[in-house]
Formats: sequence, structure tokens, C-alpha cells
Amino acid sequence: MVALGFSKDTKMAILLKSIRTERLKDSYAARGASLYAFAKMSIDESVPNTKAKDSAQGAAGLVAPGDLPKGGAAPIGAKTDNEDSGSEESDKHNDDKWNPGKNPYSVTIGDRNCDVYLSSENAKININGLNDINREFLVNFLKKRDVDASVADIITDSILDWIDPNDLTHINGAEDGYYGSLPDPYKSKDAPFSSIEEMTLVQGVTPEIFDNIKDFITVYGDKEISVNVNLASKEILSSIPGLSDDIVDGLSLHIEENGIISDNEELKEIFWELGVIGDSFEDVKRYLTLDNSDFITISAFSSGSGMQKQSNESSTHHGYDYKLIVGKDDNGYKIYAAYPQ
Repeated sequence: MVALGFSKDTKMAILLKSIRTERLKDSYAARGASLYAFAKMSIDESVPNTKAKDSAQGAAGLVAPGDLPKGGAAPIGAKTDNEDSGSEESDKHNDDKWNPGKNPYSVTIGDRNCDVYLSSENAKININGLNDINREFLVNFLKKRDVDASVADIITDSILDWIDPNDLTHINGAEDGYYGSLPDPYKSKDAPFSSIEEMTLVQGVTPEIFDNIKDFITVYGDKEISVNVNLASKEILSSIPGLSDDIVDGLSLHIEENGIISDNEELKEIFWELGVIGDSFEDVKRYLTLDNSDFITISAFSSGSGMQKQSNESSTHHGYDYKLIVGKDDNGYKIYAAYPQ
């Protein structure tokens, strides 16, 4: 019996060690894919042949394009020039710059297949841009994320009180009096958020609510609520006052069939066809932008070894992910935050 118990314990220990090893490989692969994307974003397209430039720098001088790992591919579902020509080079590394979009890029790190998403931060709601005029946008969004209407009002007013410099309290908000009465008291910041994690200090934001909204909010970029119409999710776009789910479906269908909207005249024409005209269009337009943000989220998902990569149709990611928040500076891109999961 002792020998049998020892055998079972040994097998269990070996199995657990194997699982930990696989998880560690996934984690390192996702991290490597994030840094790979970071360098690919930093490629200088004004240089005709980056491979011939040994001194060419990417990732704010940290990684040169010639040093990148092999296996980079265009976004899943997209064709490349090499694919059109039938060249064997289609599966090999090239020095094409990676840009934000809704579809993932694909890269292999070791024996791990990774999907990498580049998301412009202005595809999210910038909570530092909240004010009394646009507060309805955030209230609508919170309700779409299954937050009770009364709680959505409390959170929105409390955010307004958190970021404004005065001690006046909004109807459903909170200032020093509320936070000072907590078991572990603190003061209202009365300044913009430095990170989205600060949201957990705001009245009404439970850990569950934060986990439910954290991928849709940002503190990076211009301090205004103006989301990228080409990249924002339907959930965010349909939270804009004056935009119904049907209008957003029509807008998304147009982008899917015709590509990104390139200028304001095209945007105006599309909304006219969808029945949003005149003052209604102007009211909606102030929440929208066609510009990409200087801040980008890199999200890398490792799907394990072999052929375990998820289907493109699935929105569920398996394995471990690693995220970087990067932003442009005078030398290229700089890492502002890292989120190993």
C-alpha cells in the first residue's frame, strides 16, 4: 500500500510539473510575441530596405529589425503581395510594419503559435475625458455591460468627482467625505487617472465591475472622449447617444465591405444613408475620430504547441496572454505598462 501511494504521488508530481512547464512556455511565448510586435511597429517605413541597414533601430532603439525572430505573418484573413504571387516567401519573415486593426497578426515563438492584436487606445473610452456633457456615453456603456442603471450613475458621477479639481460633489458622486469614512480611508484624487487600475478606488466600482469593463476603457491619449469609428467595438459605438444598435450594425457592415472610412465627407455620407443627418450627425460626430491614437495596446495570446491554435471564428482565447501599452515619443515607441496574465 505504501509503494502504491508513493507511485501515485510521484505520477501526480510529474504531471503537475509538466503542466507548470507548459504554462511557463505559453507565458514566455506570449511575452516574446508582444516584444516582437513592439519591434515590428517601430519599423521606419521611410527606410527603403531595413534589412540592409545594420544600424536601423526599432522599438525606441531597443531592437533592430534585422534581429527580429522568424515567423511573422500578416493579420489572419488578410492577403499579402507574396501570397498573391504564389511565392514561397509568403511564409517567411519580412520587414513589413505592423499597424493597429481588428484582426490579429500571427507569429510562432519556439513551438508556440501566438495571435497578436494591436489595438489603438482611442478605440476605447478615455475616462479622463469624462465631463457633465458627455457623461451619458459612459452611463450607456456601463448599462450595456450589465451594470445596474443606478450603479452606472453612481460610478459616472464618482469618476467626475475623482478627476475634477474641486470639492463639489455630483448628485450620485463622492468626494473626501465618502472616501474618508471608509475602513481604510483615503482622499479623492481631484486629478486625472494615471492608470485604469485607479478605477477600483472609485465609489461603486467593485472588482467584478472593473474586470467587466477594463478592456474597454483607457487613460492614454488626449483627455477627451472621442473613439476611433473604424476600430471601436459595436458595444462602445452603440453607447454613443443617438446611435442605435441598428445604425451601428449598418456602419460596421459598410466598413466590413468597403474598408476603413478615410475622411469626414465619407463619414457624413454613410451616416446620411443610415438616417443620421443635420444636427443629429453633428451631435454624434463629436464622439468620433478617424485618427489613430499614439498609444497602442499589444495583446499576445499563446495557444500552446502544435496545431492547437484557435479558430478565427472563436472569440475565446486559450493559453496565457501578455499585454503591453506603448506610446510614441521622439525616438519611436516607449513601453508605458506591461500586464503579464
